[in-house]
Amino acid sequence: MPRDLYDCTAGELATSPVEHLSHDTAPSDAATWLAENGYDAAPIYRDGDPVGFVHEDDVTADATGTLEDALTPLTITHMISGDAAFPAVLDALTEHSAYFLGGHNHVSGVLTRADLNTAPARISLFDRITYLEEHLRELVLAEAPDWKRTSVTVGELDAIEERYADARAANVALSEIHYAQFSTLETIVTDVEACWRACGFSQSGTADSRLHAVTELRNDVAHANLLVENTDSDDFLSSGRTTENLRETLDTITRILASLRDAGYDPDSSGDSSRSPDESEAEA
Repeated sequence: MPRDLYDCTAGELATSPVEHLSHDTAPSDAATWLAENGYDAAPIYRDGDPVGFVHEDDVTADATGTLEDALTPLTITHMISGDAAFPAVLDALTEHSAYFLGGHNHVSGVLTRADLNTAPARISLFDRITYLEEHLRELVLAEAPDWKRTSVTVGELDAIEERYADARAANVALSEIHYAQFSTLETIVTDVEACWRACGFSQSGTADSRLHAVTELRNDVAHANLLVENTDSDDFLSSGRTTENLRETLDTITRILASLRDAGYDPDSSGDSSRSPDESEAEA
């Protein structure tokens, strides 16, 4: 039985409480207000009810006319359930840059691409990447017992052996592969055909590029770097990681996990296979 993974929702990611603007606010004042508060978008109210929203791109400091001319009507297209799971949030934010959560006759939350750089998203991704790492170790143990003969560098091997020696000295050692970094697992898997095929890839080059994207995301998650570097575009080929890039990488993680579970490389059902020979002998 796969363990439960943390899954943040739109409600956890969204900004709340929500400040709003009146429909009769001058567009130039709205632009200044958005910039000063660092808001990407804000709802517009008329007579106490939300009627639409403006995005920072909709108004400028020298704009004329009325705010109603610039607003986008607040329809179901730009609404999202607070219970929407993280993958659904990524799908939605790839399509539009801002969404709103509704309460009783009011907007209860604002969800934008910038919210993907917050702690709930980081925790959700870290849990999935860690789970993938566990599966990849099971795969390497089964399909690449001679993994030290792959393209893993001497420096990486020395670091693994040093961490393993420290764990043995403390009497808490697992098998050596447990002291390999995710980037090392990436190298091994893309070197060994049985490994990358078990991950669901048909070519080593595809495995290399997709796993490298996971490695880069894993490093950004671990070091609290931006997860979405470009919030102005959802174009996959844009400079800096976009929402589309993040969604593609999450899809890669999900597909690899499914492939490895189907192939039987599941740490949740592997018993004691992760223990080192030293541990087994000690218990015997």
